Amino acid sequence: MPPIDLPQVRARAAVIAEQFSDPPVCLVSIHSLLMDYSDQSHRVSQKLADSAPANALKTPAPVVRQVITALRRPAQDAPPAALPLLKGLWAAGSREERRIAAVLLGFVAAKMPAEALALVEAWLPEIESAETADALAEHGLGPLALASPAAHVQNALRWTAHPLKWTRRFGLASLTPLAKDKQWDDVPGALSVVRAAMADNEPEIRKAAASVLCDLLPKSPSEVNLFLREQAARSNHNVHLIVRAVLPKLPPEDQAELIKVMRA
Repeated sequence: MPPIDLPQVRARAAVIAEQFSDPPVCLVSIHSLLMDYSDQSHRVSQKLADSAPANALKTPAPVVRQVITALRRPAQDAPPAALPLLKGLWAAGSREERRIAAVLLGFVAAKMPAEALALVEAWLPEIESAETADALAEHGLGPLALASPAAHVQNALRWTAHPLKWTRRFGLASLTPLAKDKQWDDVPGALSVVRAAMADNEPEIRKAAASVLCDLLPKSPSEVNLFLREQAARSNHNVHLIVRAVLPKLPPEDQAELIKVMRA
């Protein structure tokens, strides 16, 4: 991977923005820039190659951010025209290109909510990693969740019950924009979504559930603590793993009480 020459990256990103109205050309330029700064070192060792994410270019975040920054204004100025580019970025398959698609979708979602939600639903079965699930949930869907929280919680319930692991991860991660919004306070609604995932045997789902609970704690410590005590009383190993993952965020006395309940 060459050293990052930010002025050069910005110049190439500016050219990419100029190509916005020609999606096939724009997609080639984006992929070329990401590849030029990708980390190929893991290919030297077969052991490392086997352990590396199959669809991660390992392009540094500053390069990815420059592409997003350059395309933000064109996408916001012409949301319908952004759709072919978003679809092409997602279809390209790399985590970096899918992240760009997710963030750009968030920039235009408020102006075409029906189309944006339909695109998210079409992409869900193709999610391949926690990274992509979280990016799409937080950046792509976030504006829609904040615009219609009650409807979104119902969608999150549906996604969290899906047979596909990454769709379930997405459903939980989609609560993050709400949990971080100062105006939103339907903690019981969010907890109903987390409750549906507490016994999940997939580690990535448990991580997402614990993360949501940690995000909800500042909103309503009493409600989250009550929820944790209810869950701690269940005789389920997966549930207890999630409760234990949240323990460090709690006061010592609450930690001790939950541990006591789980050991009972």
